[in-house]
Amino acid sequence: MKVVGINASPRENSNAEILLDKALKGAEDEGNEISKYTLENINISPCMACETCATGLDCARGDDCNTILDELLEAEAIIFSSPIYYGQMSAQGKMFVDRLYSISRNPKKSIEGKDAILIFTHGAPEGTYDQYIELTKASPFGYTGMEVFEVLDVGEVQEPGDVNSNQEALDEAYDIGSSI
Repeated sequence: MKVVGINASPRENSNAEILLDKALKGAEDEGNEISKYTLENINISPCMACETCATGLDCARGDDCNTILDELLEAEAIIFSSPIYYGQMSAQGKMFVDRLYSISRNPKKSIEGKDAILIFTHGAPEGTYDQYIELTKASPFGYTGMEVFEVLDVGEVQEPGDVNSNQEALDEAYDIGSSI
């Protein structure tokens, strides 16, 4: 099985990336083929709602995001990991999930039925963003037909690397990845 990991944190060695790497390691140890993208390091433009995709064509934004979306079409699962800033996923993450529109609107493409794991990190106590996380599960991920089967919400990790002192969260991320 192919698994695509999306790191939506703009920071190097961020808590979101550390947990994503643990989950991807778990998936890889179970024999899955993995790939990982750090959105901060790629050329990605926001959706401009031009509806080119609705005509059956690829996204009009000829950037690196199209490569990720094409790979996602071939994969069986996605692991999306983002910090929560001011109550929402990172700007990099939002740009990516908005670009899922180009698949959901395209009559020739579908990610329906693909497995999704969502990982969120933030400085607030766990549970603070439950409503936001539920909304994110429903849309964009649920809206596009993906099956969100696991969510990891890790709070009280503010600075890069803070999560390394939370062995329970690290183990849970690995276990979630190995369950794909």
